Amino acid sequence: MIFWIGALFGAALTLLVNWLRAKVVVRWYEWLIGALGLLSGIGAVQHYFGSLVENEPESAWMGFLVLFILSVLLLVITWTLLRRHKQSI
Repeated sequence: MIFWIGALFGAALTLLVNWLRAKVVVRWYEWLIGALGLLSGIGAVQHYFGSLVENEPESAWMGFLVLFILSVLLLVITWTLLRRHKQSI
């Protein structure tokens, strides 16, 4: 099951990168901020389930909340940069 989730995530990420490269020129810092946002989101999910396995539900929710808010913030910044870049053309 985990293999298929990883394969699906990898395929979706590959399609997203190819679509972005075809539509707009993405600068290196936009890739970096977007990658950090995705990694933070993955880290939020991993922290949540890891803490639940260790029977720490309060830590699970608080860690998830902090990392997920960081992830959303970074991804919104990336989206805003891409939209401004596309509008300037």
